[in-house]
Amino acid sequence: MTKDHFIDRPTIRLTASRLNDIRDWAAEALDDAICRITESGRTGTRSGDRPLEFNATASDVAHEALGTLRVWAEHVCQHSTVKWPGEQRIAEWARWLDRHLIDLAKTEEAPQAVDEIGDVHRRIMRVIDLPPVPEFVGPCQAPQESAARCGGVYCPKGRETLHCRTCDVDIDIPTVRAATETTMGSRLFTKAELRVALVRFTDKPPSRHVIDGWIRRERLVDIGGRYRLAEALALLQERNSA
Repeated sequence: MTKDHFIDRPTIRLTASRLNDIRDWAAEALDDAICRITESGRTGTRSGDRPLEFNATASDVAHEALGTLRVWAEHVCQHSTVKWPGEQRIAEWARWLDRHLIDLAKTEEAPQAVDEIGDVHRRIMRVIDLPPVPEFVGPCQAPQESAARCGGVYCPKGRETLHCRTCDVDIDIPTVRAATETTMGSRLFTKAELRVALVRFTDKPPSRHVIDGWIRRERLVDIGGRYRLAEALALLQERNSA
C-alpha cells in the first residue's frame, strides 16, 4: 500500500491473475456449465439429438459475476476520468477491470473490490469444477486375464497412483495417461469434441476463439471437418510455453 493506493502491489497482481482467469477461459467454461448436452436421455426431438441440461447454480453464479464486475467498473468510472465502456459480458468486464486496476486501487473501496472479485473467482471455479467426477484415464495395467473384468481406470485429477479393487493391482496413473494420450492423439474429433477432449490433458483448455484461429491459419489441419488431437495438444503446449 502506498499513500495514493489502497491495496498493495501483490494484491493488485493477485487480483489481475484472477481477472485473467475469468477473461481467458473461466467465463467461457461457465457458459458451457450453464447448458450442457446430456450424454443420455430421450426427448421428443428427432433421432440423434441430445437434450440440453440447464444448470441453475451455474446460471446464478454467472448473474452474480456479471453484476459484481459491472458494479466495480461503474465505480472506477465514477472515481476517475475513465469513460464508461458500455454494457459487456463477463469476460469483457474482467478484461476491462484488469486494464483499470490501478484506477481501482486508488479508491478507498479497493479492498472491498478485491474481496468481491476474489469471491466471484472462487464461486466460478467451484461451479465449473464440481461435481468432482472421476475421469477415464485408460485401460487397467493388470494382466490381460484380470483386466478383462475391469472397465478401465477412473480417478480424480491430480492422482499419481490408484489401487484397482477389481483387479487388485496398483496403477501408475502417469504411465496409463501417457499411453492413452498416445492412442487418442491419432484420433479425429469435431471442433466441439476437440475442446472437450483437451480438457483431459490440461486444466485450462483453449477457448473456441483460439481453436478457430488455429484452423483459420491452417495450423490445425482440417480433415473433413475433424481435427487430430495430437496436433491440438502440440499447439497448446507451444502456446503455453510462449
